[in-house]
Amino acid sequence: MRRNLFEEIFGKARKKIEPKQEHEKRVILETIVSLLPREKNAMSVSFLSMLLRAAIYLETTVACRLDLEKRMGLQLGQAVLDDLLIPSFSFTGDTLFDVDTVQRIMMNYLDYELEAARLGYNADEEYVSPPPSDMERVGKLMESYLAEIASDRNLSVSRFIALAELIPEQARVTEDGMYRAIDIYLKAHPALTDMERKKVCSLMDCQKLSREACAHAAQNDRLPVQIVVQVLYYEQQRLRDVMGGGNLMGGESPSLPQKLNLYSADYHSAPDEVVSLRRENEDLKIELVKMRMRLKQLEKSAEIIPSGSTPPSADKPPLPRSKPSFINSVSKKLGRLYPFVRADGVKPSDGKGRIKPSRNRRHSIS
Repeated sequence: MRRNLFEEIFGKARKKIEPKQEHEKRVILETIVSLLPREKNAMSVSFLSMLLRAAIYLETTVACRLDLEKRMGLQLGQAVLDDLLIPSFSFTGDTLFDVDTVQRIMMNYLDYELEAARLGYNADEEYVSPPPSDMERVGKLMESYLAEIASDRNLSVSRFIALAELIPEQARVTEDGMYRAIDIYLKAHPALTDMERKKVCSLMDCQKLSREACAHAAQNDRLPVQIVVQVLYYEQQRLRDVMGGGNLMGGESPSLPQKLNLYSADYHSAPDEVVSLRRENEDLKIELVKMRMRLKQLEKSAEIIPSGSTPPSADKPPLPRSKPSFINSVSKKLGRLYPFVRADGVKPSDGKGRIKPSRNRRHSIS
């Protein structure tokens, strides 16, 4: 009977149910939920998700739905993405998936973890706080859920931000999942204002982006200019750390704060400031490319430069050759005449006196 109930509810098309039959199914479902064991991990998360979808569809009591949401929150670390993709049965032009239900499930999980961290175990010593890997698994699950619902045109900025802010920082080892969700949301909502885009992008920490994500973000036109500059700065700093902390380009890089307040009330994006930020962005891009090329050259180079030798300086250009003067050219021409002597066997004089003949030269009288 339980299987027929679920098959009828989740069919390919929504069937009309008579009020009497709907009332009977509602009573059956509420009875099933009330008879569920209270122990954790007594049922799978997929089964609880199926019960919750049926409860939302049949419009059971609020207590029945909240009970199922709490049960799912306790076992959220065992859930998969399909368990959270609960469709919205309102059919009023709202979001495609029930975001509010998933938000309450996540809040139940956080409340349970907060209580577990405070006590460590309950009165019966049946629960031990899960390892950090469970929190990381939940963080990745919620980031995947954000990326899945981000393409919904009806998903408002406030809902997206409220759900993303529930993911704790210790659950996010990297920001690649959050960046992916933000990028999909910005692509699906091109009509967002600059302030709204800054609010959405402020959800991620640019310092935790991987090199692949940084390379993608540096060329992403959907991101605000301030975020791109921040990404390039942290990538440049990371390359300097790899190279030993030295300044490879020989210049000072612009200093940025740890985290920009992109949507503060006192921030005004003046045209000249936007132009300067774009110019600074281009300079950072060029310097980043140079540093990467330098890094590749050092990694591939197998030759060792001798300690005594100094590489040629690229700062000082070679001195140009001086053109021969008129006096030097005349003296060279006169030097060509020296082999010729007069009839008496003596070289011509240079105006100051006669030049003595060479000792090794043998003179003949004839």
